Amino acid sequence: MLHSITKNEFRTFLIHYHSLDRLDRLTGEAGIKELFGRIGSIQYDPLDIVGRNPNLVLQSRIKGFKSDMLEKLLYKDRFLVDAWDKEMSIYRTADWPYFKRIRKCREEGTRNMLERRGQGETLSYTAQILKKLKKDGPSMASGIDLGKCRASDWGHRKIAGAALDYLYAKGDVGVYKKKNAQKVYDLIQNLIPEKILKSPEPFKNDSDFYEWYFLRRIKSIGIHWLKNGGGWNGFFLSDSQLRKRVFDALEKKGVIEQIEVPEIKENFYICRKDVKLLNIKPDYDNSIKMLAPLDNLLWDRSMVQKIFDFQYTWEVYVPEEKRKYGYYVLPVLYQNKLIARMEPEKQKSGPLTVKNWWWEPGIKTNKKMQTAVMNGLKTFAEYLNIDGVNKNVLELIR
Repeated sequence: MLHSITKNEFRTFLIHYHSLDRLDRLTGEAGIKELFGRIGSIQYDPLDIVGRNPNLVLQSRIKGFKSDMLEKLLYKDRFLVDAWDKEMSIYRTADWPYFKRIRKCREEGTRNMLERRGQGETLSYTAQILKKLKKDGPSMASGIDLGKCRASDWGHRKIAGAALDYLYAKGDVGVYKKKNAQKVYDLIQNLIPEKILKSPEPFKNDSDFYEWYFLRRIKSIGIHWLKNGGGWNGFFLSDSQLRKRVFDALEKKGVIEQIEVPEIKENFYICRKDVKLLNIKPDYDNSIKMLAPLDNLLWDRSMVQKIFDFQYTWEVYVPEEKRKYGYYVLPVLYQNKLIARMEPEKQKSGPLTVKNWWWEPGIKTNKKMQTAVMNGLKTFAEYLNIDGVNKNVLELIR
């Protein structure tokens, strides 16, 4: 079935789907669990300016979010696990059996990478590392001294780090906890319940897996298209011919339905069970939200540009002289529009300081919007556990 919607209706759906409005205000740990049940995974990145990417994703959606909530669900309750999905991610521990094929691909990819770097000999140390973890308990790579491996412009300098990276990709070890961004490893059987670890892969064949995995990626974004782009990063998903076959199969089974947007000459796809949300009336509070650089909503930059008229590049890896905006710039959401970009200052105390603020072309500010900016920044400061907002912001947003 084909549904026709406007760009504005498309944006409204996505904002609601990602709990960025107030219609189903998610709160606390229960809200985090509900969100993961909907979008599947959140991409991880170790860079910490005003919180790492998963924390930034959650602070924009979960009322009263604090970073220790995520830490608890990951490393105490083990409801969530650090693992590979779209790049390095966080997903529900209960989903572990579904990712057997991804771990296999990751294992092979890591092995091949080590071989290319001339570091293949590090794999001969894996049994020794597993034995040490079993005997001595959780450890960082730096706590296991097996000497240095062959020098490489990229990757590990020490044997333990390279071997643990392989064991982690394979799924033999997992993250016990993190010290800043450094992994503390433990045997996977100490981190994931035996019932889950021993559960068989829940797919009868390749087709079953493909349909599950492609559908999962649609759910991670809300509505998606067939076009190549960042939304299809990952094993299997980047194969455009496979993608077309799987979408055809899902559509024939009535699992997904097509969306057309007359202003855009592309067809999009939505999970059938989410179609009812297309006609939902928006309800917004008067507050902006700062989005994470790798937010699920922004995974496909080309689609974001088409739907939100917002071109975004995360410029942390762009040479300084070539940056258009700044090193760590966050998109700013107001209602169902991306209206500005903010470059925050990294800080541990004092009021929140905004280094730069750029309004999007065509945005007309008024007192209501300025109030929304201050409301959102105050909430952002509360998430960071810092004292209010620096007065300089009032000048920047005028």
